Amino acid sequence: MENNKLYAIIIVAVLIVAGVGAFFLMGSSDSEYRSTNTDGRLTVLGNANEDDYLDNEDVDALEKIIGNGEYTLMADANNDGKVDQKDVDMVKKIIEVVEYNDRKSDSDKKSTTVNYITVDGDVQSAKIPVLKMIVLNSERALSISIAIDVADRIVALNDYIFSAWDKNFFDNYKDLPSVGDRKEPSLEEILKTDADTIYTGNSTTYGKNFDGYQIGDKQVIRLATWESGGLENGALMLGFFTGNNDEAHDYVKWMDDLNKEISGKLKSIDNLSATRFYIGTPTYMYAGNDGVATAFSATGATNVGDALTAPGKSGMSTSSIIEDILEANPQYIIAGATYYTHMSFEEVKAKYDSYSYSKFAITDGYKNGEMFMVNYGMPFCIQTMLASHILFDLYTEEQLGDKIQDYLDKFTEADDYDFQLYHFLYIPA
Repeated sequence: MENNKLYAIIIVAVLIVAGVGAFFLMGSSDSEYRSTNTDGRLTVLGNANEDDYLDNEDVDALEKIIGNGEYTLMADANNDGKVDQKDVDMVKKIIEVVEYNDRKSDSDKKSTTVNYITVDGDVQSAKIPVLKMIVLNSERALSISIAIDVADRIVALNDYIFSAWDKNFFDNYKDLPSVGDRKEPSLEEILKTDADTIYTGNSTTYGKNFDGYQIGDKQVIRLATWESGGLENGALMLGFFTGNNDEAHDYVKWMDDLNKEISGKLKSIDNLSATRFYIGTPTYMYAGNDGVATAFSATGATNVGDALTAPGKSGMSTSSIIEDILEANPQYIIAGATYYTHMSFEEVKAKYDSYSYSKFAITDGYKNGEMFMVNYGMPFCIQTMLASHILFDLYTEEQLGDKIQDYLDKFTEADDYDFQLYHFLYIPA
């Protein structure tokens, strides 16, 4: 079996290694958009052609695979180790249920079982549709829920999200209860809710005290949000589970289009990898499968931390490797920080000033004043756009503002927010 194809996590990293042009995905017109991506971003078994949809094209692909006597994990809808008519029947049933549920009230919707590849790379079963959910994840998961219009299904959050609270984005959800710590939440508080699903992320960070994928009468679904920059995958999967496929595709199209635009601009730059950057705090370096580090690396520039970080990790403490970082001599130093759009300029400046990069003083980035702070919470395509501005001067500040404002208008609830670039990119005087 091909369990080595951990699409939700690995695909972004593979594309970066393969080249910047492969990373950025194609889009078409607003009115007739259908993603041409075939990198398995929708990691539901039965997605036999590995595009962003589970539809009749997969039935055709399944019949061809059966006729050729082939096997792929993604074609094995029922996960029984072979591809046969049972898989065709299961995919047809899933399509039928999804179509039936469209515009139905929750009480009239049908359910069915699907198998999917989790953010951990495991194959698990789950029921669709998700009607009420607990978000046991970061604020990024709440942002995705808002962006694809399923936040009204959330019945509880966790302490971490409340600690990373942007009033302009999330205040409509301030009265939701918490189930406690994201790493080891209160099972008692979880069971008190009427949720049918716990929407969470990788098992090394979230719900570490869970015994499997069922907590009482509530299923656990583990989807990508930040892991290796897997935001498109996570949005498509949440859209599939909740039945908001169209909204998820609108969101992913916006990201695909921006990535395509950035890719076109980057073609004008020779030897992208010669540009070196450090991203993180003074004490912790972001690299590996960290989402923002992945987004900056998507420009083709070199994250000096990648060569120093163990495979599968999202970074490491700088204390034991500072000499290696200094030897790599990053030309740019970027603080990746969580801060908020309700903060004043003075508060944002104080956030930046709280980071002391003095131990980086011999690097070109420090000596030349090429030091910045980016808001960690934005979609990764926006991070890549910010990186293209910082590292290669491919966007003006006005262009950055216009694109971020478009995102805010379309996919957030920050209706009364007065845009300020320093809330997303802080450039010290």
